Amino acid sequence: MTMTESPPATEPQSMIPPSSPAMGLYDGLSTSDHKRIGRTWIRASLLMLLGTAVIGVLIGFEQVDASSVDIFGGDNGYFQMWGLYRFALVLMVAAPLMLGLAMVVVPMQVGASNIAFPRAALAAGWGYILGAGITVVSVLAGGGWGALDGVSRDEADAIALTLLGTGMIIVSLLLGAICVATTVISLRTSGMNLMRVPLFAWSMLVACTVWLLTLPVAVANLAIMYIDLRGGPLTFGNPEGSDAMYAQLAWVLDQPQVYAIAIPALGIIGSIVPVVAGIRQAAHWVMVTFIGVFGLLSVGGWSQPYFANTSDEILYIAFGIAVVLPVFAVIGGAAATLASGDAPVGLPAAHLFGALGGGVVLLAAVVSGAIKVIEPFDLIGTSAHSGLMNLTALAAITAAVAGIWFWAPKIGGDFLPSGHGRLVMLGFTAGALRVGAPQVVAGFFDAPDLMLFDTEDSVVNAMSLVSAVGAVLVALAAAGVISAIVSSKRSSGDAPGDNPWNGHTLEWATTSPPSVGNFAEPLAKVVSEAPLLDLTDEEVDA
Repeated sequence: MTMTESPPATEPQSMIPPSSPAMGLYDGLSTSDHKRIGRTWIRASLLMLLGTAVIGVLIGFEQVDASSVDIFGGDNGYFQMWGLYRFALVLMVAAPLMLGLAMVVVPMQVGASNIAFPRAALAAGWGYILGAGITVVSVLAGGGWGALDGVSRDEADAIALTLLGTGMIIVSLLLGAICVATTVISLRTSGMNLMRVPLFAWSMLVACTVWLLTLPVAVANLAIMYIDLRGGPLTFGNPEGSDAMYAQLAWVLDQPQVYAIAIPALGIIGSIVPVVAGIRQAAHWVMVTFIGVFGLLSVGGWSQPYFANTSDEILYIAFGIAVVLPVFAVIGGAAATLASGDAPVGLPAAHLFGALGGGVVLLAAVVSGAIKVIEPFDLIGTSAHSGLMNLTALAAITAAVAGIWFWAPKIGGDFLPSGHGRLVMLGFTAGALRVGAPQVVAGFFDAPDLMLFDTEDSVVNAMSLVSAVGAVLVALAAAGVISAIVSSKRSSGDAPGDNPWNGHTLEWATTSPPSVGNFAEPLAKVVSEAPLLDLTDEEVDA
């Protein structure tokens, strides 16, 4: 069922002769097709996910027995890789993975022929890749976000490169966010007002708006530190050693700001569940409202503990507790839709498994955050910070991977294996809960966030071991995603068809894979948030 006349005959992707590596590189550097641009973001962020997951495993096992295990060559090496893992998980994996998925899907969802400013979106993708490369190499060369044992001249140069690379990543994310947000605001098809925008596109608009309002503050933080390092009073490049650089940027990885990367997860849940249920999303406008509220409660540029203690401020506490409501409401709305629909009996599809798993992990994250801000629990400065960050980032990644499985026919023109996908989603969900929840529990026993030294507390040691096992599950799941994508390209399975899931929104009105321009004919006027379901209803009435 489509919203257009039959598209012009195009050669299926599998029949197109493979291009040479040189042509492939040229195309990657010059394309203006939003689907190819999005695939560049997705591939790079998945590779970063695998590398980050491996670092997480190494950190996890060093935390289990820091006195006898020294993988990173001392406390400073451990601190550098600990910082790399955290910034990579949030800024180099979760956020760009969501942006890449959005660059493929959102223009089709709103009925546009391309993303707004495609050249800028492409430049942002390569800027992110270059910035991530500079950041990783500089940390391996002795850089990072500060140094515990003092900053030598060579380390100062490497740290400066780390700051430069981090800035390039954030600026690239901001540029990509402008492209996606402008697409939703300005390129919607006729009749599609903001209340009729599909939930994933709406959640990306909310997320991009929050990023654009807050991440420039992080760029200013980086500029201050860079100037100080290169010629200032050495507040941050202290020759005696300091973690002040990391401390000034830590607000990006903590509540409420860290929730901003998980806003699109709610949109993915709201896009997958109604299709599986075979009915309209219950109370679509309520879902739209609560996703917007979640975005509002994710604005965190004002909360920077390095400059002022905000943990006992009423606004910080209110944000930390109130954020549970919109997440619970959206997940509850999705569950109500699934329960009232006609979902297939048996094992759930991989994309539904991942969407629900991401929702469970995100709910665990916001509940942990609400507990953390309640003063009697005294979790500020403990490993609960790491638990909250891991739960939130891995919830976003799990939902994004579910989106990749769901929209695979539109991303690359192929199905991804369902059985393989269920294992991947189980690995991410179980791994995320095993990584993050034990760190929150350990916080009740005063486990420090950095965990440089062994502790004699048996509970903390047990939680560290469980968390390390969770990191292994996440790494295996990350490898599983890449292997599934590679194997699907090598296999010669059946073509997925234009609308294999009986989807409700306009991306399913295109061919699989979509041709350049997406739609062969002008689209009919949209009258609801589920235009393809409207066509089915009209046929039944006729």
